[in-house]
Amino acid sequence: MKKKKTKSVVVRNINKPLLIMMFIYLIVGALMILSASSISSVLQYGLDSSFHFFKSQIIYAILGLIGFYVIVHVPTKTYDRFSKLFMAICVIAILFAFLNGKIFKEGINTVTLDLGFISFQPAELLKIIMIVYLGVFYDKWCNKTHKKNSFLIPLFICLIPISFIVLGGDFGSAAIMIALVALIFFAIPGEEVSFKVLKYIGIVFFILCILFLKFAYLVIPEDILESDSRLNRLIYKEPCTRYLSNSGYQVCNGYIAISNGNIFSLNIGGSTQKYLYLPESHTDFIFPIVVEELGILLSIIILVGYAYMIFIILKVSRNSYKLQNSIICYGVAIYFCLHIFINLGGVLGLLPLTGVPLPFFSYGGSFIISLIASFGIVQRIHIENLEEKKNREIRKITNS
Repeated sequence: MKKKKTKSVVVRNINKPLLIMMFIYLIVGALMILSASSISSVLQYGLDSSFHFFKSQIIYAILGLIGFYVIVHVPTKTYDRFSKLFMAICVIAILFAFLNGKIFKEGINTVTLDLGFISFQPAELLKIIMIVYLGVFYDKWCNKTHKKNSFLIPLFICLIPISFIVLGGDFGSAAIMIALVALIFFAIPGEEVSFKVLKYIGIVFFILCILFLKFAYLVIPEDILESDSRLNRLIYKEPCTRYLSNSGYQVCNGYIAISNGNIFSLNIGGSTQKYLYLPESHTDFIFPIVVEELGILLSIIILVGYAYMIFIILKVSRNSYKLQNSIICYGVAIYFCLHIFINLGGVLGLLPLTGVPLPFFSYGGSFIISLIASFGIVQRIHIENLEEKKNREIRKITNS
């Protein structure tokens, strides 16, 4: 009876708008991956079926939903017990992937762990584990259960796997992680003088780093930037004037795809740029294909839907009764927002390209599993918020 009651509480208290939005974006995203990869899967990758990436994305999404189901039934009080363990496992996995990979190969790489039957990017899962780990730690620190000067410990621990990811060449994931850790740290409440000083120094340094990445092409000589395929991504202005270079070809073809999109009418399956003109059309550069096939209006609606999901997650964070849960939800919102902002910024030529996937739309098994898992954590926290609110109201009535 107790087990049935627990299940009914989970179903009854789950955040239905967020759940519905997640499923809509999973379905639309998978269909767009099918359309965007139908040509390249055969002609570029030499696969037997044009449905290859679509079927793989569906399988990964199902695995993510299984994890989602498990996560919404696991109380957040257990996060303290498991966060350090999962953090250690992820660091070890990244170390193995790093040692077995082609570390110093020129270009943007990903630190991938090949298990034979499946390859996985532990950096994607680490992003979520870091959010939970930071939430657990700083909740205890703010409640004075850790030493007052121990606030640096999680920063150094997070820096270890990030360093391996940078050395492995996955600068996009490293940038997301650094920004994620920094923005969570800046949001932590604390009265210690040393903590406040470090926070303000960190904020200034963070802003300077963003400005450097934004305007590096004005400071660093162009011949130096062009000498390395990783550095030339910092040259992102006026991409169509550099059509034959790596730094301009992809973005310029993305512009062409976007310009082909109509405002109202649909052209589903009719993209011309996916015919090998736009590299990575089903991963990093899927948004131009979305605009080309679904139109400008629906693309704007998709962006509004992203904003709505972020709003829901932040609302769950604000309504949390535990600082730990509030930090975790805030971290998930930042994680979600960073992926959208950096991906679209690179595709639209507003930021350097980093190879960051667009949530729900870009193909990627590790990313979609981690993304769905993060939504499961938010749902679990929402469920506990409603239960805690109900219990407090009952106590208030009974005590009166």
